[in-house]
Parts: sequence; C-alpha cells; structure tokens
Amino acid sequence: MTQNEQDLPLELTDDEQDDTLKSKSQIKDELRDITRFGMELAEFSMANLKKLPLNEKILEAFSDLDRMKGNEAKKRHFKRIGKLLREIDLEPVKLAYTRYKAGQPLVDTNQNPSFAEQWYTKLIEQQQDPETFVQQYDYCDRQQLRQLIRNALKAPAKHKEKLIQYLETFE
Repeated sequence: MTQNEQDLPLELTDDEQDDTLKSKSQIKDELRDITRFGMELAEFSMANLKKLPLNEKILEAFSDLDRMKGNEAKKRHFKRIGKLLREIDLEPVKLAYTRYKAGQPLVDTNQNPSFAEQWYTKLIEQQQDPETFVQQYDYCDRQQLRQLIRNALKAPAKHKEKLIQYLETFE
C-alpha cells in the first residue's frame, strides 16, 4: 500500500454518501421537474422570456415551439428545452417565475440596476458631466455619447433605449 492509499478513507460516512450519491429515481425526478418547469415557462410571451437570464439557444428553442403542431413533436421539443435548461443556473429564472406568478414584475430593477442603467441615471437624471464616462472608457466616442445624451434629454421616451444600448457596449 502506498502512502496515498492510506490517506483515503475506506468507506464514506453516511452524510457523505447522502451528499454524493443519488439514486437513479432521484436524478430522473429532478430532470422531469426541470422539463416541467420548461413547460411552465412556455406560457410566457417571447418578450417576457427575453427578460429572463436565458441564453440564445433556449430562447430559440422556445420560439421554435410556436411552430410545432403535433403533440409528439412538442413532447420531444420540451425534452430538448429541459436539456438546455439543465446547462444554466435555474435559481434566477425560478425566482423571476415566482415573482410573475405573484403578480410582480419579472425582474426587480430597483435592486440591481445594470451597468448601463446606472450610467444612464448618472448622465441624464443626475446631469453628471459625460467627461467622467469618457475618462473611464477612453475608447468611447465622445461626440456620439454627447449626441445621445442630448437626444435623451429632449425626448427621454424615444431615445433612452438607444443611449442604454450604447452604454452597454462598454460593460
């Protein structure tokens, strides 16, 4: 016996076995739950699905679902969606789903505003000088930024999204 073999425990304790080993049935149940969750997410509109932290493959799979006609095809497609959902962290998605079921907005924008929204608030609402942004991100086009800010000040409803999209390129 080598020294490394002596260091390893011969048997796992009961706690370690419970944490590391799952029965086939438990694994199958978890996979079925994920697939069922995908079916519940199919109730959302594409606009709401895009607000969730889902990758492009999953969004594409949900958009393909609208074209499915037969029940067997939909069943296979939901299994595919379940497989894709297993690849991502579902906690934020489940949180947004429970918020939606409770009648609240999908994403709580007050808690964690995005990088671009934070800068939008600084530049438009707090009237901070755009030079602070340009100094931090020297590859920023000063003229374009100033024009977007000017337009957002004139017509916020119309130009807010354009400014936020531009600011997101620096994240």
